[in-house]
Amino acid sequence: MATVYIDTSVAINESFLRSPYVEAFLKACKILQYTVVIPEIVDDELKGNYPKKLGEKLSAFQKAEKDLGKLIDLDSNALTFSDAVDAYEEWLADLLEQHGVMIAPYPQISPKELVEQSYKLNKPFKNSGEGHKDYIVWKTILSGVINQEQPPPNLFLTNNTKDFCGDGSDGAHILHPDLAAQIENPDLRPRVYTSIKSAFDSELAPHLEGITLDAIPDLGNVDDLVEETLLGDLPGRTLYGLEGIPFSNEITISSVGLQSIDSVTLKQVDDEVVVKVIGDIEVEVDGFIDKSNYYMSEEVDSNMYVVDGNWNDHVMFVSSNTTTPFDLTLFYSLTSKEVTGSEITLPHEIEDEWPYK
Repeated sequence: MATVYIDTSVAINESFLRSPYVEAFLKACKILQYTVVIPEIVDDELKGNYPKKLGEKLSAFQKAEKDLGKLIDLDSNALTFSDAVDAYEEWLADLLEQHGVMIAPYPQISPKELVEQSYKLNKPFKNSGEGHKDYIVWKTILSGVINQEQPPPNLFLTNNTKDFCGDGSDGAHILHPDLAAQIENPDLRPRVYTSIKSAFDSELAPHLEGITLDAIPDLGNVDDLVEETLLGDLPGRTLYGLEGIPFSNEITISSVGLQSIDSVTLKQVDDEVVVKVIGDIEVEVDGFIDKSNYYMSEEVDSNMYVVDGNWNDHVMFVSSNTTTPFDLTLFYSLTSKEVTGSEITLPHEIEDEWPYK
């Protein structure tokens, strides 16, 4: 069956592999006998970047806690930074072992090779010559593909599309030609997915056993669950941009309105049910626009409202409304008979180019 290679960018974007989608994905891979491979450098990058991200979030939390403590009495247990880091590393090792994830060792690369390759400026190196860690990731995958005993296909999960990918004829991401040329057999060249979710939906879900809503009455009313989840998650969410909104770069969903559901599909993964809901929702979005752009525009978008025309010397605070598609996944445990997690994506979200969210 297939072999799945996971890059650092995807692993970090999935909350350092702690997202509910990861658990379902790894369970499904085990059921379908897909081999999941994480290069050792990715494992090391997770362990190296986790303390940095934890430190950022902890500082923000402590500041908010301090401000809140001026208003109310707080009774919270102190979080020990070192204990949290140790707990994550132990949890990560258990996760990979439990699901049979293979750690592919570092390839045999000399410092001289890294330097020489950086000057050739072939992918995955950037034009600046940066990309040593990406090169190690690629050489790990290349070694696995060339020496693999498993039949194809191979899947490569990366959100670092600028360094690993090119564009296919249909606009979808494909392996960059510089990298594809290193694998002589086209059947062995990995298919690219930019998230755990996209790989799950396209590669795994079609082969998983379906289940009906009648079989899980404890799930409750799907419409109510969807409304509750959207209302709890979307307000306050920041985005780079959203189709239908005439401004971008750090916009915020301030409120949501009515939603409609187009489809509901369920797939059973071991003791878990993955409920996928597709629909549309009304959103109000706030953000900023340069005064110069606003006043120099030949025609101001009728769907943009000025909330504060003098936010500062340079920008105006504006708002807009649109109806946008949503893709909601609920994770339901058949054992505990409760929803254990959710993930919401907005297909019309416009993302920035930085791969590590």
